[in-house]
Amino acid sequence: MKLHSIIAFSLVFGLASLAADAATPEGDFIDRFGGTWSGSGTVIKGDIPWQVSCQATGQPGQNQIAIRGNCSVAIVSVNIAADITYDPASGSYAGVYTGAKVGPARVSGKRSGNVVNLTVTWPQPVNGDTEARMRIENAGGGNLRIVVTDNTAPGGPEQTTHDLVLSQI
Repeated sequence: MKLHSIIAFSLVFGLASLAADAATPEGDFIDRFGGTWSGSGTVIKGDIPWQVSCQATGQPGQNQIAIRGNCSVAIVSVNIAADITYDPASGSYAGVYTGAKVGPARVSGKRSGNVVNLTVTWPQPVNGDTEARMRIENAGGGNLRIVVTDNTAPGGPEQTTHDLVLSQI
């Protein structure tokens, strides 16, 4: 085999390997978050459920999900954002979620099927502690569900405090 044939074969094989790495199942999952989203849901504040409307834009990148948007009820609007990175070495997700009045929270967890299960660590107590759970479900097909579960009071039982369903538009 001539040298230029070996180089061409190596280059094609190398590019094919890179393409295979870029098209991993995790990359496919992350790509589901791209685009513009709109929807509604319930947010519990105290004991009062509020019906909210939300819009968001997702910009997936290499091992990263970035989402920016807002949710509103009546005349009140809250900016929301998430910057979450996937670490292929550990198989875990970690990043920052913004949307609570106590400030940006750290999130970390793993994906199981179509769901990323995250632990939320607030910078200050929310409902009496600094931890909650967030479930982000995206089975593809343009539907996204975000559920936050937290205790209702210090030492109290857990309940769903946020349940949002968004569709790609």
